[in-house]
Amino acid sequence: MNAAFPRVLVIDDENDVRELLEYGLGNAGFDVRSAPDGRTAIELLQEWTPEALVLDVMLPGIDGMSLIPALRRVTDIPILMLTGKAHTADKVSALTRGADDYIAKPFELEELVARIHAALRRPRMEVREIVSYADVSIDVGRRTATRGARQLELSTREFDLLLTFVRRSEHVFTRTQLLDLVWGTEKDVTPATVETYISYLRAKIDVPGAPTLIQTVRGVGYAFRLERSSADRP
Repeated sequence: MNAAFPRVLVIDDENDVRELLEYGLGNAGFDVRSAPDGRTAIELLQEWTPEALVLDVMLPGIDGMSLIPALRRVTDIPILMLTGKAHTADKVSALTRGADDYIAKPFELEELVARIHAALRRPRMEVREIVSYADVSIDVGRRTATRGARQLELSTREFDLLLTFVRRSEHVFTRTQLLDLVWGTEKDVTPATVETYISYLRAKIDVPGAPTLIQTVRGVGYAFRLERSSADRP
């Protein structure tokens, strides 16, 4: 297809849906590629640079909602959520995490095409995004983080790990989920890598007299939350 046509990446684990959207959006004038999961999608993002994303909520491994922050760390292109969940709370959650639009199934192809065109017409203005939990605050665009009045000196990977935690504070992540969200498709990383960087991050954000924020949840993984019980820590 002509490279001048808008490039759209479809992320959906159902073969039939991917084929339908590749065919339908292709006939509507888009250059379309698809991915069945988040890992493949991030690889395509890096090598193909699409101009818009159509993302299904229900994905294997990392669900679409959880994938949005990882996508937002590597691209600011429009993300249109495609899902069978039409509840207001789901829409608000998707938009809050960084999606640009939310389309419930079943849908008309003409509507999806119109929404993609509308999203592509919107100017991508720089918006300063601040996320915080307890006394930790992160300026996402400037990639700076503080705890209280103290500036945190973090490596790129430590910053991405902290941002993942703060965006979904209270959520319990497995080591595999953190690998997918923070390290993506990098090779030669294991769950032990997560444990190592958790130790690095704890050493930089924990201070005497302040609550511990990265909690170990035995048998599961880690959560970023105020300490509730000594049983949570190893």
